[in-house]
Amino acid sequence: MDGMLQAIIVVFMLFLCSLCLFAIVVIVRDIIHEHSQKKQQKEEPTTSINAEELSELIARAATALADARESESAEELAEAPAEPVAEPAPADKPEDENAVVFSRATLSLEEKYATLSTEYKRFFDDIIKHALGKEGVRELKYENYYDYKIGSYKVLRIAIKRGEIVCEFQFLDRDVLDYANNSGVKIKQSASSIRVTEPSAVGAIKDGIDLVCTQIAEDKEHKKALAREKRREKRRKEKEENEAEAPVREEVVNV
Repeated sequence: MDGMLQAIIVVFMLFLCSLCLFAIVVIVRDIIHEHSQKKQQKEEPTTSINAEELSELIARAATALADARESESAEELAEAPAEPVAEPAPADKPEDENAVVFSRATLSLEEKYATLSTEYKRFFDDIIKHALGKEGVRELKYENYYDYKIGSYKVLRIAIKRGEIVCEFQFLDRDVLDYANNSGVKIKQSASSIRVTEPSAVGAIKDGIDLVCTQIAEDKEHKKALAREKRREKRRKEKEENEAEAPVREEVVNV
């Protein structure tokens, strides 16, 4: 009887242990499952966008970017100076018709020079070489033009406008200069400009450089002659004053 009771107790204890073990397994499984669901929810994005909504957002962003670029371009053109954009020479054709050409509102003279055709570049270089070949000529480079001077005299100003070479001369009119010197009135003579579009114009530019240099040399000589004449007149007056004062000095000595 005691042995049967012990067996029943052992079976009952095993049943309890199995039940406890099953409960523990179920609890652990629920805990693991709940933890996995929480982790998955954290990793997933809070919102989802389908393909149509994503395409619409991209289209709106592209439209806004294009509008912003057009607005910036309009502001840059409004603030740009009046000088036109450099264009290739009429006779010059691009080597590649499909090439993309970029331009901006203002270009330096060097950048404009780069847009010229080979023929126009030769014209430009030939003119500068002739100007620098004159005695005493110095070159002054600015953003939009180059000046060539002898002292304070301007021999030539060269620029590039609308894809063409433009040369300006300040010819010296002797009559106008004499009138200005005698009257004391400041007179500004207008410059003469020539657009270089053919070889004959290059020859005219060279002749203009030669003429201005000749006028500068003559004006320098004229100013030297005037200075010499003033010195002679000053010496003559001093001599007359000394001769007029001589009798007075003799009378003082005799007294």
